[in-house]
Amino acid sequence: MGHLTRVYNALLYYFMVIFGTGLCLLITFLITLTHPLGVFQRRKRYLQKPACMDDPQLGSHGHVRTGDGKIHYVVSGPRDKPLMLFLHGFPENWYTWRHQIREFQKDYRVIAMDTRGAGESQKFHSVDSYTIDKLSLDVKAVLTELGYSSCVLVGHDWGGMIALHFAGAYPDLVDKLIIMNAADITQLHHVLYTNIKQRLKSWYMFAYQIPWLPELMVGLFVKLGLMEGGYEISEENKNITSEDAAAISYGLCLPGSLAAGINYYRANISTPNPSQIRHAILCPTLLIWGTGDAYLDVCLTQGHDKYIQDFTVSFVEGANHFVNQVKPQEVNKAMREFLQGDGSDQSSNIYIS
Repeated sequence: MGHLTRVYNALLYYFMVIFGTGLCLLITFLITLTHPLGVFQRRKRYLQKPACMDDPQLGSHGHVRTGDGKIHYVVSGPRDKPLMLFLHGFPENWYTWRHQIREFQKDYRVIAMDTRGAGESQKFHSVDSYTIDKLSLDVKAVLTELGYSSCVLVGHDWGGMIALHFAGAYPDLVDKLIIMNAADITQLHHVLYTNIKQRLKSWYMFAYQIPWLPELMVGLFVKLGLMEGGYEISEENKNITSEDAAAISYGLCLPGSLAAGINYYRANISTPNPSQIRHAILCPTLLIWGTGDAYLDVCLTQGHDKYIQDFTVSFVEGANHFVNQVKPQEVNKAMREFLQGDGSDQSSNIYIS
């Protein structure tokens, strides 16, 4: 990276931080203006754990000690089956995988974990505690502490970024990799500074670099139930209900969870000129992409074949960013077809409508 490019990226970074901060202030002001009473009221329904999160059909709860903390997980399926390990994104928790847990728990030992700082996993005050390397070490700890030597690794959003990094850093621990609406962190860095469409979609990532204001804005969204709009809850779509959305909001309302999730961005997207090198990925990899994603541009589905030996993209037409929840039948079908294959050492695109 040349000197002029570094200077350009630095100037663009600070401009976007200022721009994002302005939007953050405006949104917070508009929320306060339109919901003056709700801002000062407590949202009681999020203070109690929704019953759906303790559904025994989704598995039993446990904790694993890592090098510096504790990770919460939910496990189901026969002990003698191969491991399928799920990693969620922001602003979610393990419960986002409920449809996939039910689908695959007969054929796999299924574990859905709360990533570092999320849900019932341990929180850390330091931003440096949420680097991609430490997030990946938690995945390794869960896998090895529970007695497994490898897994099928599945990740969405930040979980997908962690999964991509993990598969490159620990190739012997991943048999197959499935990611959903996510990008490799080095790829995301590059696109943020070369693609204006993605940069505008990602304004919040830059806004999250400043202290306390992002927590205030997102906290108001949670408190007032405004986050449900992102899941497109409706009577027609039975795949995600208001109770499901409440389970996601409950995880964010646990002390420290909201700041922890925003610290993912501060720890990993706080520099315009990162020094990380993208690892090659040797295992068969499937990228499932909802084409209606408002946060990540479809350009992020391109270029992976340079780093991934056996790569397939499956587009789910019309699905938003939360593809595994809003279109679970299509996602599960794409996953099962991929898992039943033996790897073809080639790249391909598949469209599911």
